[in-house]
Amino acid sequence: MSAIKNLMTKFDVKISIAIVGLVNSGKTEFVKRILQSDESIGASVSNTTEFELQTLDNFSLLTWDLGEHIPQKKALWKRSILGANALLFFIDSTNRDSFQQNKKLIKDLVELNFPIRILVLGSKSDLPNSASVGELMTGLDLMELDKTKCDVDLYKFSSKTGEGLYAIEEWLNRILFKRRERVINYNKIAACITLCEESGEINEAVLTDTPNLTLLATLRELRRKVTIFSRTMRVHGSGEEVIEIANFKIPIVKEHRHIVAIVVGPHDSVPRAMEISRNVLKIIAPYCDKSINLVKIIRDLYPLDVTY
Repeated sequence: MSAIKNLMTKFDVKISIAIVGLVNSGKTEFVKRILQSDESIGASVSNTTEFELQTLDNFSLLTWDLGEHIPQKKALWKRSILGANALLFFIDSTNRDSFQQNKKLIKDLVELNFPIRILVLGSKSDLPNSASVGELMTGLDLMELDKTKCDVDLYKFSSKTGEGLYAIEEWLNRILFKRRERVINYNKIAACITLCEESGEINEAVLTDTPNLTLLATLRELRRKVTIFSRTMRVHGSGEEVIEIANFKIPIVKEHRHIVAIVVGPHDSVPRAMEISRNVLKIIAPYCDKSINLVKIIRDLYPLDVTY
C-alpha cells in the first residue's frame, strides 16, 4: 500500500481530494501510483470534460480533465470541487507552451471557487526538460496569487520514480489532519543497505547490537528488493520509494548511481529517514569501489537515531 493511500485510509473520517488539470498533465499516473490500481469508476460529463471517481473505503479521488475554461456552471463540478477536502492542480512541467493556459485556469479556479489553499503539482520531474520550481512559479505567477488570493503551494514529482510523493503526503497530512509528521523526532534505525550500480556491490550495516530473526529475514528480502529497484530505476538519475517488510518501514533513495535503504521502525518519520539516506549517499558516493564502515558513518552522523 502506498504511503498516501495508507494515510487516507487509516483515519475514521471521510476524505475527498479533487484532482484537476489539462489532459496529459499526469493526473492518471498519479492516481494509479497512490492507489496501486488500474481500476476506476468513470463517468463522461461532456465531450470536453471528463469526470472520474475512484473510491476506497472512506477515501475518494475526484479527477477532472480541464479544457479551455473552468466548468463552473456544472452542478457536478461544484459538488466535487467545493466539497473536496483538498484541491490539487496538475501541470506537465515539460510542456512550457501550456504554462499560459494553466496560469489562466488556476487564476479562474481560485477566483470562481475561493479555495483556502491549493497545491500545484509539476509532473514528470524525472525528464531532463522538466521546468524548475522557479520556472513554474514565474510562468504561472504563483507568487502573486499566493500573496493576494489564497495560499498556494508548489511541488514537483514523478510518478515513475516516486520523487516528491512523500512531500505530497506531508502536505496532505498537514492540511487534512492539521498535524505535521514528527520530522524532528529521532528515528530508530535498525539497519542500512547500500548498492553501487557501477560495481554491483551491496553493503549491509546492522545498527542494533541484538538483531532478531525478523530483522535478519528482512535484510535478506531487502537485498532482493534493492536489486529490483536498481534495475527498475536504472534509466533514471534519481528516485525514491517506501516499502514495508515485516514490521519495518524502509525508504529507498537513489541519486545518480548509488542507492541507500534505511530500515526504521513502523512509527518513525519517513521524511527524516529519507533525509538521512540522502546525506549518507553524499558521503559514500566517492567511495563506490572502496570498503567503507557504514555502521560508523551512520553512528557518527546520527547518534540519536541509533537507539537500539
